[in-house]
Amino acid sequence: MTSLRTRLLLAASLVLAGFVFACAAALDHAFEERALSTQRDRLQGLVYALLSAAEPTADGALGLSPFRLPDARLQNPGSGLEAALLDERNALTWGSVSLSDDFPLPGEVAPGAFEFTPDPLRFSLSFGLRWLNPIEGEQRYTLLVMEDRTAFDQQMRAYRRTLWGWLAVAAVALLSVQGTILAWGLVPLRQLRSELSRVEQGGQGQIDGEYPAELTPLTDAINGMIRSGQAQVARQRNALDDLAHSLKTPLAALRALSEDPRLAPGDRSAIDEPVNRMLDIVDHQLRRAVTAGSRSLAGAVDLLDILERLSRTLRKVYTERQPRFQWVVPRGFKVRMDSGDLYELLGNLLDNAVKYGHGQVRVSARRQGRELLLSIEDDGPGFPEAPERLLARGVRADTRTPGQGIGLAASHELVQAYHGQLQLARSTHLGGARVHVRLPV
Repeated sequence: MTSLRTRLLLAASLVLAGFVFACAAALDHAFEERALSTQRDRLQGLVYALLSAAEPTADGALGLSPFRLPDARLQNPGSGLEAALLDERNALTWGSVSLSDDFPLPGEVAPGAFEFTPDPLRFSLSFGLRWLNPIEGEQRYTLLVMEDRTAFDQQMRAYRRTLWGWLAVAAVALLSVQGTILAWGLVPLRQLRSELSRVEQGGQGQIDGEYPAELTPLTDAINGMIRSGQAQVARQRNALDDLAHSLKTPLAALRALSEDPRLAPGDRSAIDEPVNRMLDIVDHQLRRAVTAGSRSLAGAVDLLDILERLSRTLRKVYTERQPRFQWVVPRGFKVRMDSGDLYELLGNLLDNAVKYGHGQVRVSARRQGRELLLSIEDDGPGFPEAPERLLARGVRADTRTPGQGIGLAASHELVQAYHGQLQLARSTHLGGARVHVRLPV
């Protein structure tokens, strides 16, 4: 039930099902009442026809002529149509040939009144009448007409099959129309989801489409959040950049003092050590502060473009090493990551690969499911045993090469800020060190 479309379709289906059942019950009831009324009218017509065949017997009582009966079924046993004339004591005075022995006796019916009784086996209609016997005086009779309800039940079953069949067809048609209308009504939400996906993947900078009035406040709020996040990151970086310059100037002055030849070697070392420590702390904290970290609406950056820019810079810095770079990266491969963070991550790792290798560097990137896999390999001596300790700040594998030992640690912290993993291993392609980065996309 997390889908809005499923909720709406289920609710509409339940309402439609209730409507169909209510219509079916109402139509079934109306048809049955009409059929019963028709059955009663038919039996009532038969009663009137039988009364037209009434004639006095030899003793002046009421009788019916067998030659004037209105329906031939009354002369056929087992035809399903029966008739009987009962006196006031419910004694049978006349019965049709088709009359069975176990017919139900009617209750007392007032003269001139009809009583229609449907039961599970037959329909019966009783009519009360008064007869003036010239010999015995006034007599009361009940004329009973009965008909088997088998044909009636068959008619009702056929009607119900037809009714439910057409209602099922109508329900399916209405559900199809309703699903189409619902899909059409949810098109703006699908478009918004598609745009959000493109924003997350870096295909566009904000929500640009036109949407109904109900969604406009939402799209405006999303665009506002994107602009606010970008502006906030820019302000933080500018402020911290100013802070870095403010802190590094007095630290540089202290370092210059430590290099004064007039100072004794012990004093020079006493000043130089805390200055280097403070520079290390400033670099570390500023790097942590300006890391943008994982953001769901961050723009995507072209990986190959950044790699080529960094390679040009490293070729100038390490001219004597003549570094050679191999990119196993598809053209147009984009990474949803802040460009400054990606520059720092790749800069640290490529710098280490060139500095500690013999000039050959290989970078590969691919997507696997919802993860980005990035590998930087070199042809150097590789990592020592237990390479995980190199992820601690200040630990270095090669003390002969100048450096502070914070490149891998800073990269590790940066990857963690994006909820990723950084692993150190041996390169299978070049034989040296291999840094493997996994980042969620």
